[in-house]
Amino acid sequence: MRTLSRSSRRPLPTRPLVLACALSCLALDACQTDELHPRGKDGGVPNRWIGAFDPVHRNVDILFLIDDSSGMALAQNNLIRNFPTFMAALQADPAGLPNLHIGVVSSDMGAGDGSIAGCDSLRGKDGVLQYTARGTCGATNLQLGATFISNVDGVANYTGNIEDVFGCIAALGDSGCGFEHQFAAIERALGVDGLGPPPVENNTFLRDTAALAIVMLTNEDDCSASTGDGPNGRIPLFDTDANMTIASQLGPPINFRCNEFGHLCSRAGGQPAHPNRTAPNADVNASVAYDECVSNDSEGYLLGTLDVATRIKSLKPDPLRVAVASIQGPPTPYGVHWKNSNAPDTSCTTLSCPWPEVTHSCTAADGSTGDPGVRTAQLAQAFGNNGVELSVCDDSFGPGLERVATMINGLLGPACIPGPIGLNSDGQPDCRVTSTVGSQGITSTVPACAQNGGVAPCWRLETTAACSGQTLEVSADPNVPPGSSTVIRYDCAKQT
Repeated sequence: MRTLSRSSRRPLPTRPLVLACALSCLALDACQTDELHPRGKDGGVPNRWIGAFDPVHRNVDILFLIDDSSGMALAQNNLIRNFPTFMAALQADPAGLPNLHIGVVSSDMGAGDGSIAGCDSLRGKDGVLQYTARGTCGATNLQLGATFISNVDGVANYTGNIEDVFGCIAALGDSGCGFEHQFAAIERALGVDGLGPPPVENNTFLRDTAALAIVMLTNEDDCSASTGDGPNGRIPLFDTDANMTIASQLGPPINFRCNEFGHLCSRAGGQPAHPNRTAPNADVNASVAYDECVSNDSEGYLLGTLDVATRIKSLKPDPLRVAVASIQGPPTPYGVHWKNSNAPDTSCTTLSCPWPEVTHSCTAADGSTGDPGVRTAQLAQAFGNNGVELSVCDDSFGPGLERVATMINGLLGPACIPGPIGLNSDGQPDCRVTSTVGSQGITSTVPACAQNGGVAPCWRLETTAACSGQTLEVSADPNVPPGSSTVIRYDCAKQT
């Protein structure tokens, strides 16, 4: 939770049969593909299954961004309790467990001038990987000097079970800054915020040959203030001097500032605008529901969501080798209600001005809650098929983490295509597969095995236990030296 005070501061269908789909196309026109369903503005995500993997290097760096603000302890326990499911799903791939780097970073990046309770003016934990023992465990069992978990080719930098090591590190608690800076913490941890290289503790976390996966766990939306000349080197969004009442420029010193200046919302078909801080008729019992909200990327109060996605994607030569999952409050429903002010406020000309508060978008069985994660969901969506949004109010994170692990395995190959594939005019799966080899990036088309008699290299679709959809398998090119850097890209039509 965020408070300022001067005194205290988703579906996996089974593989369709080609013949059955072809017959149904004739009868129902059910398998139309690219001709009638062209690519979307984002390059094909709406109507195409698009991805890339490295069939040689099964390396992946996984960064967990964990919100450690008030009210997050139960969600952290849920993550830790179900982390074995995540690991089992990674291990279930036919190729076995990938070569892993797993790091944990906090959402605490400080806020304001230090007058906000729990938020310092020195950038909080500053994107540094967290590696000390927390909770009830006495030691992480990491090797001396290790700042993240590593298991590469069976060589681990820890003793005991990886699940226990992660659980010991990931229990960050709930005393961190309540103005969560999820995006800023990720960018700082990976060194893409324009402020220089990542913290020294993070230096060897990212590998050039590895795919990258980011998993966010949070119960409130991102509030990463843009850089500026105010406290903490950011715009003065968290000012507690001149902005203390409803009538002040930024409104009262409460967490609603992140909603008001971080979102644009439409209501009753109107134009998108800031969520209104003023209660209708100054009624403390009032509530307002909004139809749809998006990240306010145009006014510059917070880091632009698409800008953050672009900077994260820039870490890899092929952005299709980056995935983002967000365990968060659903972005809808989005509502605002009012409460009695935290401090005397008569700036609205009434005896006491009600102060706004965003309404929880979900409540878990254990009583924990999630607020609308508009920006965090939009960040995940920016990664297309490699982005997934899950609810922080799920009783068990197990099924969602299994889904995330399957997505990560899809970055490493062979690819799991999680839905039916449309057919081309010849009644064959409508897929385009290419192979890029070496540092010079020589790209060639990989034919379907059904077209060239199975001569390598070629691709085929198979049914495997590890994939609820179809697995795209590519046979190795005999003319490419073993161990060469290779990226396979695929682009398949979705059956519609």
